[in-house]
Amino acid sequence: GVIRYPLLCLRLDLLLTMASQQQHPLLTTIAQWAWSTDPSPLVTPTTCLSTLPLLSTPCLLRLLAKLIGIAIIAASCINKAPVLHNIYSSKSALGLSPTSTYGEVIMYSNAAFYNLRRGNPFTAYGETFMVMVQTVVVVFLIWRYGEDKKGGRTNNVGVVCGAYLVYLFVVFYVLTQDTIYILMVYNPIVLLTSRGSQILANHQQKQTGAQSLATTGMNLTGSLIRTVTTIKEVGWDFHILRSYGVSITLNMILFTQIVMYRENTKRMLDDIKQKKKE
Repeated sequence: GVIRYPLLCLRLDLLLTMASQQQHPLLTTIAQWAWSTDPSPLVTPTTCLSTLPLLSTPCLLRLLAKLIGIAIIAASCINKAPVLHNIYSSKSALGLSPTSTYGEVIMYSNAAFYNLRRGNPFTAYGETFMVMVQTVVVVFLIWRYGEDKKGGRTNNVGVVCGAYLVYLFVVFYVLTQDTIYILMVYNPIVLLTSRGSQILANHQQKQTGAQSLATTGMNLTGSLIRTVTTIKEVGWDFHILRSYGVSITLNMILFTQIVMYRENTKRMLDDIKQKKKE
């Protein structure tokens, strides 16, 4: 044991020395992933590797932003899980505004496709893809368990699907690199429309139905953290930061409503379950 410890330290020292000279392929690959896209001349793979084993402050902050991005993406994989569970367990989409949910799909799609087309690092926006897919699942559950008003659901499904296909065509075949910013210009408007309609519905009904405190809390926390990591990974992209600012404000209102109407919501969901049993 006494001999192994110095040998381990020696191997680690050699590994770090090789990395600083860009001779170790694994750490060189990690360095390229962590620091190659940073706009600052102080943060490059060569510069950061040369500071090992103690990273410089700019290199360390960039690496932390990357790791936080991965953590956010991982957490986003279950972002809508509470909402999906609420809908499926109650067999009801009561309390969820279809207009708000459609708007969320467009909002997350805009953010994901804008960053994709701009070539931004996936760790800076990957959660938008994850949440977008989950929101699409919520839409299907709303169609499955929502109220069908005189058979209008089938027509509505066709219109919504057709509109989204047209949207995808415009995003990938019409908008250019010079005009792709339009997606983020309109995102705050889409956000205000979707979340605003949900906030209004909550206020009118005095309950929040299948909405989840956990999901809204994750959205709020994620937006706060993403504001910081976006500045570090992408820079001061006004369009992205403005969307996060609007999102933070609206998520705070939704979070407050879910807490305020918790008792009303619980009674409503219990009534629905009881009626389905009868």
